[in-house]
Amino acid sequence: MSPNNNERLLKEILANDQLPVLSHLAINLVQLASDENCSAQDLSEVIEKDPGLTTRLLKLAGSGFFMKPKPISSIRQAVVFLGFNKIRLMALCLSLRDTFPLGIKDGYDYGLFWKSSLYRGLLAQIFAEALNLKNLDTGEAFVGGLISEIGELMLYPTLTPELKNAFAKVSGFLEEKTDWEEKFIGINHRQVGSYVLGKWNFSESLVSSQVFFGKQAMDKDSSILDKVIELARRATEIVFLKTRNLFEIFDLADELLGLEAEVVNAVLVDIFSRVELLAEQLQIKIDPQQDLMEVMERANQALMEMNNSLDSTLQVLLKDINEHIHSLTPVMKKMTHSRRDLLQNTLDAVAHEIRNPLTSIGGFAKRLVHEIKEDNSGKHYAEIIVKESVRLELILKEIMEYSRTYEPEFKENDLIDTIEKVLCDLENKFREKNIQVIREFGLESLPVHMDNEGIIKAMRYLLLNSIEMIDKPHGIVTISVQPLWQIKQFAIAISDNGRSMLDIQRDGLLDTQFSSKTFGEGLGLPLAKKIIEAHSGHLELERTEGYGNVVKLVFPVSKVMAS
Repeated sequence: MSPNNNERLLKEILANDQLPVLSHLAINLVQLASDENCSAQDLSEVIEKDPGLTTRLLKLAGSGFFMKPKPISSIRQAVVFLGFNKIRLMALCLSLRDTFPLGIKDGYDYGLFWKSSLYRGLLAQIFAEALNLKNLDTGEAFVGGLISEIGELMLYPTLTPELKNAFAKVSGFLEEKTDWEEKFIGINHRQVGSYVLGKWNFSESLVSSQVFFGKQAMDKDSSILDKVIELARRATEIVFLKTRNLFEIFDLADELLGLEAEVVNAVLVDIFSRVELLAEQLQIKIDPQQDLMEVMERANQALMEMNNSLDSTLQVLLKDINEHIHSLTPVMKKMTHSRRDLLQNTLDAVAHEIRNPLTSIGGFAKRLVHEIKEDNSGKHYAEIIVKESVRLELILKEIMEYSRTYEPEFKENDLIDTIEKVLCDLENKFREKNIQVIREFGLESLPVHMDNEGIIKAMRYLLLNSIEMIDKPHGIVTISVQPLWQIKQFAIAISDNGRSMLDIQRDGLLDTQFSSKTFGEGLGLPLAKKIIEAHSGHLELERTEGYGNVVKLVFPVSKVMAS
């Protein structure tokens, strides 16, 4: 659309007799920003002309909203304590909110608009506080976030009834909404907002922030304020629009502002403790606990999607690997990577895909558990999310460890001492399940040329599996060391009286039918197998129907024993 048509549409919109007029008080508050000679007394006199606004502002100034609660009895004292610009901007926001209605009117939900606007403003302020930049005013960031969509309030009343009905069905995501507006109205509400704020003599930076959103806000030429408001807008959509891509916020915060996931987690948690104080003074109805539950639901959905993606991706990739290997001739197989090499490369790619999102969302849930003091449904839900994220983190850790090339560092160590160390480390786990540990070593020491840390890991994985298998009141785990001198081998046997291993676990241990389901059981057993094979050994498994498992680690003496 041409600039002339834009100008015509804007004039028609502003000429609409249904549009609210900015109050005289609000106009004065805007004008004070450009008056270099304005004093605290001047600002106080302007605000105190409205007793209701004065009362609300004093209550807010003395509350915990500004992070420094202190008894304040006058506007002038508030200006001295909190600063001229902060009080002016807060008074302007209160006055601006009073200019527009609440509730649902003519099919438009003004309550939802102001609720999402308040979250957006506070998120912009807290992100600005986290950046702590001299050229970024946190109060201006709040105002910019609060009024970023104010053009929508100007545009909606001018629509025909048919367009109003259609508008209500448009997605709440900003880019989709502005595209629809430009197609069916000829102008979008951000353009309207920019024009209106300019007419109201708002600062150039706030007028500019109306124009820069989406990809434009991410451009290098956009200001830091534009970027902060854009990030706050995306974060607000998580609460109100049920967007599933929770990780996008962490990714965007790093890309736009260089903020680490830990900082973003702090902001997302902090918002729910700060929003209620200001909502009361802005006369906006808000239930922070319900809103928090919505965000936790987004986190839970993200974890479920990661879990499903991990499983489906592995199924496809493992199928491709098996088909690729099957298609090779014997000569070609010798010239290419082995099946395990291909598998390890696949797992490494999958691990890198989900590592950052999982770390971010897990960190968010853990911070919530720490910050929520009351023992309520919100805290319990956060604990469930933490438990699931920890489970996925463990699988991810094992995937990365499995995909990594293992190169043992052989040194002479006492195998008996190594086994005792593992048993000592797992002592509490044995005690928790009332498991008796029987040692059948037959030797006081056994010097072995081995990678001590690797053998410790393998033993730990196998013993943890035995502990998991035992569901009886009185379990027994037996560890024996068996020299097999006549065949130049020795074996470590781990037996238990637990339930028999599932086929999935057995396949993971013996690599007879390695599949995506193996990862759901954890990679401890395949990792143990990988370590043992790197010592030129192998694993043997015996099991009986119902209960009882024996896993043997068999090593050749010539390869492993010290001379």
